[in-house]
Amino acid sequence: MALDKILKLYKEKIEFRLKTFLDEKISEAEKISDSSREIMQYIKEFNLRGGKRIRSVLIIMAYKSLGGKNENAIIDIAVSAELMQSFFLIHDDIIDDDDLRRGGPTMHRIYAEKYNSYDKPKKFGESMAIIAGDLLAALGNEIISKSDFDEEKKLKLLQKFNKVVKLTGYGEIIDILSGLKTNVTEQDISKMHKLKTAIYTIEGPLHMGAIAAGASDEQLKILSEYAIPLGMAFQLKDDILGLFGSEEKLGKPADSDIKEGKKTILILKAIENADKEQKEFIVSALGNKNITEKELIKLRQIIKETGSLPYSENLAEKLVKKAKDAIKNSDFEKHGKDFFLEIADYVIKRDY
Repeated sequence: MALDKILKLYKEKIEFRLKTFLDEKISEAEKISDSSREIMQYIKEFNLRGGKRIRSVLIIMAYKSLGGKNENAIIDIAVSAELMQSFFLIHDDIIDDDDLRRGGPTMHRIYAEKYNSYDKPKKFGESMAIIAGDLLAALGNEIISKSDFDEEKKLKLLQKFNKVVKLTGYGEIIDILSGLKTNVTEQDISKMHKLKTAIYTIEGPLHMGAIAAGASDEQLKILSEYAIPLGMAFQLKDDILGLFGSEEKLGKPADSDIKEGKKTILILKAIENADKEQKEFIVSALGNKNITEKELIKLRQIIKETGSLPYSENLAEKLVKKAKDAIKNSDFEKHGKDFFLEIADYVIKRDY
């Protein structure tokens, strides 16, 4: 089956299960308080806005590639990845002070706007969004613990879920601290990409699907050799789209990375290769909350002129090749192997 058909098929199944699961949680919350029901309704709306569902589809395909047959059970594990991602996104939006996510208001903005007559509505919105994220982390654990796998597999899946959350948190700390440093290196950024993106976007989901299927240590090792370079390529592409992408397709402003002062390989290489005037402009633009469209266009041009854009694109392609080489010689079933190879190509060809 073609990649787009696989993504569409499982996206629909995942979103159906996500909806039914969150409807169950809304019913439970109604018995506690109106505010509990309200936050669960917002969580449901946030989760069902869309998204590519790549992480959850990776779980399903890793499971099926190793002979897994219980589709209903693995869809519950796939849904746990969506709940994890929403948990990260809601907290990340607070950290970055973003107002837009997946084409709608961020969780903290939803609450700040609804309760704008309260004292300090921004602080109130952030507090409620932190709780929403915490609830999502708990729900991710819950759906795994109640899934139709044996106790040993469920324990391993819960351990993997929580390890991914932990390592992603370490990556987020590196990301935040990099904004305070002036001597951030490409190695620092690569380490952050591995912890913050590669593990939770690719390796974690693949390992969860494989664990559910009873994978061997060797099979998990092969998946890691595929996942880590692919996840790092995914982040490189994200950084490129974060500056050159379409706001309509991204579901968030295309200047948000610059306004946040995010240090990416794209920015790092541009500064490294820039002349004095260009370097001064990049430094002044980075973290400028009031950057204009004209200044953004100039920055994009400098990124191209310094060779930083092709450097990042070429690096992403090399990482994708490394990932594909790792999976080609694996013992995974052909339909799964073909899917992993196609996903690798998709990572650097996507436009959102």
